[in-house]
Amino acid sequence: MAAAPRSPEDRRAQILDVAVRLLETVPFDDLSIDQVAAEAGVSAPLLFHYFKNKQGFRNAVLEASASELQRRMTPDATLPVYWQLRAGVETFAEAVIEHPTIYLAVMRMAGSGDERMRQIYRGMRRTFTRWTVVSLAEFGVPTTPALEAAVSGWQAFMEEIVLSWLDEPTMERSEMIDLCERAFYHLLPAAGVDVGALDTTR
Repeated sequence: MAAAPRSPEDRRAQILDVAVRLLETVPFDDLSIDQVAAEAGVSAPLLFHYFKNKQGFRNAVLEASASELQRRMTPDATLPVYWQLRAGVETFAEAVIEHPTIYLAVMRMAGSGDERMRQIYRGMRRTFTRWTVVSLAEFGVPTTPALEAAVSGWQAFMEEIVLSWLDEPTMERSEMIDLCERAFYHLLPAAGVDVGALDTTR
């Protein structure tokens, strides 16, 4: 019996899966539509049927890739609370280091005024900010607008440190992670948090 034909939604998802997999080894700007189509078993004209045009395809690939990055940036909630921050910084850095072209492409398009990419980029950022604030609440730190703003600002700092390190790795990777972690604890007092009162032995 012949296999049932794929629905348009399934075919679209299959094409995106192929594109995201190719981005493991191919920079986003070098992603070939012809190669994606060939590996997905469709023609280039049919690919455009599912994504309207080249820009629609590129946006869809970025969105799918960003969703995967967002998943990777979510720290392991099964770790003890006092280990989660360090693990969270390492998780964030690893996601950016392993997929810098995707992260930079989303940043670039978000800054260009593309509203959908702006939402995706802010969603990636919010994932980590929200997790950090919730973890601090477990230490009894009240969630305040000042704390959320401070954590968001710290993430922007960390993002810049990681991306700069990729361009010029002038320190060991572990030293870069240490810098990001130390900056977090130095920033908390500005949001009214008594770092000395945090029981990090829990």
